[in-house]
Amino acid sequence: MSRKPVIGIAGTLDTTPATSPFSAWKRDITNEAYTSSLVKAGATPILLPVVQSEIENLLDLCDGLLFPGGGDIHPCFYHTEKHGLCGETEERNDVFQLELFKEARKRNLPVLGICRGAQLINVALGGTLHQDYSLRSPTSLKHNHYQAVTEGFHTINLEQDSQLSKCFNNPSLWVNSLHHQQIDTLGTGLHIAAICEDGGIEAIEGKEGPYLLGVQWHPEAMMRSSEEMLPLFTCLVEKALFTIHNKRYS
Repeated sequence: MSRKPVIGIAGTLDTTPATSPFSAWKRDITNEAYTSSLVKAGATPILLPVVQSEIENLLDLCDGLLFPGGGDIHPCFYHTEKHGLCGETEERNDVFQLELFKEARKRNLPVLGICRGAQLINVALGGTLHQDYSLRSPTSLKHNHYQAVTEGFHTINLEQDSQLSKCFNNPSLWVNSLHHQQIDTLGTGLHIAAICEDGGIEAIEGKEGPYLLGVQWHPEAMMRSSEEMLPLFTCLVEKALFTIHNKRYS
């Protein structure tokens, strides 16, 4: 009997509410928008806790990976001093997720990065970030548009013949915008898959090798109001089916 692809969601250490009796300890979390989106796409999602020593064992369970949104990546990981506009960072998340990504690439697992996840892919491959979108351009759109998280806020133009354009079969998309950092210089082996109307990078892809896509917007949040973004998750799940096939016949 065939099984559903298992998609691992990279865990994130987060502050526990002060009202909790366990407030001295971090929580290892994801959010239900990611898990429900993957289930709708036909996958079984699992949370991969931030445990550095268990990366190889955790990846043994996975047919694909999703790197979610979250806090800022510490600029030391892209060899830059921390700017005053950079937000709070948690280096344990950075170290774990960067190593998780590198090991996943060695195993040829398909990867989708969302918001911080796209930035993490870029940093892992040697790229850099704008520590705030205003540092890229003073005329940039207001990208930390948190007023309507499930609704689109601006358009993006998809690169012709990109994996992203093949997912949606559309030259443009209407997307939300919930970030304050942006990709600056591209990492090795990446190309731009979508550009915002203000010129900022909105999606990146691997030029070759296993499926690798990073998007700057939050499709899982938009999935809470419609299924317009479902193809993004379905494409990941379809690629993960090949992982299962390769495991079976390797």
